[in-house]
Amino acid sequence: MARELTDARTAVEAASAEENARITATLIRVTGDWSLAEDCVQDAFAKAFVDWPEHGVPRNPGAWLTTVARNRAIDRMRSAASEKRAVRELAIIAQLEGLGDGGSNDPGAEDDRLRLIFTCCHPALPLDARVALTLRTVAGLTTGEIARAFLVSEATMSKRLVRARARYVTQESRIGYRPRS
Repeated sequence: MARELTDARTAVEAASAEENARITATLIRVTGDWSLAEDCVQDAFAKAFVDWPEHGVPRNPGAWLTTVARNRAIDRMRSAASEKRAVRELAIIAQLEGLGDGGSNDPGAEDDRLRLIFTCCHPALPLDARVALTLRTVAGLTTGEIARAFLVSEATMSKRLVRARARYVTQESRIGYRPRS
């Protein structure tokens, strides 16, 4: 057992000398985060110190270490993304709870409404879509009422509204409702 421990320790030290910089550079390139890359590589070497004496030194230590470091980076990035999403959702819930029953007592409500009008009328949308989206979202008209005003079928107007909302959501259109800071 002592011999295996010494062999594994020697293998980890050799792999560190040969592979540390390469693995770190690869993770920095892929993740764009220097600190994350270094931490994940160190975690991989720590795991090697535990696993290699027990299971033996892998045939390709560099590949084993790269895989472990990559998986650790993936885990940490997923965890950070989940945490960020949860914090954002909690902030939204807190704002919604702060609105209370009346909603009209909120001094920013009129600013929000004006911001929504400008968002619906964004020049990236076709004119007919701007008008239809504003009538639906701000004025509260039904899709059928808007369709009759445009002299089109309700299905056509429904599709037009869906496309306008989808354009609002897509990243490349850069249309966005900007909440007050």
